[in-house]
Amino acid sequence: MIGGVIASLAGCADPVMVDPPDDCEIASQNAYVLEVMRHAYLWNHEVPEDVDIADYEEPRDLLAALRYSEIDRWSRVADKVQSDALFEEGKTISYGFSHMRDDDGKIRVSFVYEDSPAADAGLRRGDEILEINRLSISEIDAGGLWGDMFGPRELGITVDLQIAEDDGEVRDVKLAREWIKLVTVPVSEVIEQGDRKVGYLYFTSFVDTAIPELDEAVAGFRNAGINELVVDLRYNGGGRLSVARHLASLIAGEASKSRETAYWVKYNDDLAEENERYKLDRIAHALTLDRVYFITTGRTLSASELVINSVRPYVDTYVIGGTTGGKPVGMRSFDFCDKILYPITFRLVNVDGESDYYDGLAPDCVADDDLRSQLGDPGETSLAAVLELIEKGSCSLGDPMASPPAPTADEELFHFDPLQATLGAW
Repeated sequence: MIGGVIASLAGCADPVMVDPPDDCEIASQNAYVLEVMRHAYLWNHEVPEDVDIADYEEPRDLLAALRYSEIDRWSRVADKVQSDALFEEGKTISYGFSHMRDDDGKIRVSFVYEDSPAADAGLRRGDEILEINRLSISEIDAGGLWGDMFGPRELGITVDLQIAEDDGEVRDVKLAREWIKLVTVPVSEVIEQGDRKVGYLYFTSFVDTAIPELDEAVAGFRNAGINELVVDLRYNGGGRLSVARHLASLIAGEASKSRETAYWVKYNDDLAEENERYKLDRIAHALTLDRVYFITTGRTLSASELVINSVRPYVDTYVIGGTTGGKPVGMRSFDFCDKILYPITFRLVNVDGESDYYDGLAPDCVADDDLRSQLGDPGETSLAAVLELIEKGSCSLGDPMASPPAPTADEELFHFDPLQATLGAW
């Protein structure tokens, strides 16, 4: 399952699926997209009756017109080669960094992937991006140019950056897109907090290759005898639901061993007979915890939110940071020609019937995403708020009435894309 997606099954034995077109003419591809949307789309009754597929130059244009705009920000058509590489192999074509706008309006590097062009160039979290392709941030904002600044996701595409480092040094950097291998658990460590041992895990992407990394991190926590667990999902936009179920099972402890419900997948009314309950995985090395803490932002979406919602009925759950992005739905994947159609096809519902959190999951303690501190640093604002909550039972570092800054429209288009949000990097 991808980004809230269940992978497609072979043949038509699966009543949710639709046979691909017989040829790859644009008219046939458009007809296929329309058929899938009328059959499997969660809001299929909102698809217009009168659609002339000849009005659309390609399937992406048609899908954009068919989406239920009041809710759906995520249905999309993706390149099959790149999508399969990302979710099956944990590989992507990327510069290897993500960025965010801080409270002062500055664009800062928020994360750098290991063994990537950005890492090789010495970029670090907190570096300020002054220019992109010789345009200042104010010029990019004024011209609404964010969608074009980093170029297409193709090998060899380059970008010129001017970077100001933490010590004030300004330097020019040229990056070229390469295939990079994702490390999904780049930070995993034990923090001593009073008489408590706190396991901190920063998790980037719910891709197939994440499961052994999660298992290794949790095994390390068990060997260290942790009392508390912090799962940092602040930029994790989703991915395979099977990986989300595995992570939830590692956290849920005894509930996973007794195979309790993780979540329900619920389709549109025409496909209600296909609704399915998914149980927690039986994992011998699952943790036994009284509490779990999740660090979140508005870029925490989909499978990340599902983990939080799935474990809440079984473990006392605390959310620290910002309100999540609000994606309580998922997608089946429909392969056709050289593409994959990812329409929203189902709701995600936990064992207590809780779902439809389109406004996001609100934090118990609001805390800033401290871009000037490295992830896993006990002094970083969000993690410091968690540690204070563990030690004192309160979170005075955060204002419970505060509202973290929302991403700009251009930033939202990027970060809420179901594939790119999973990566969260350019």
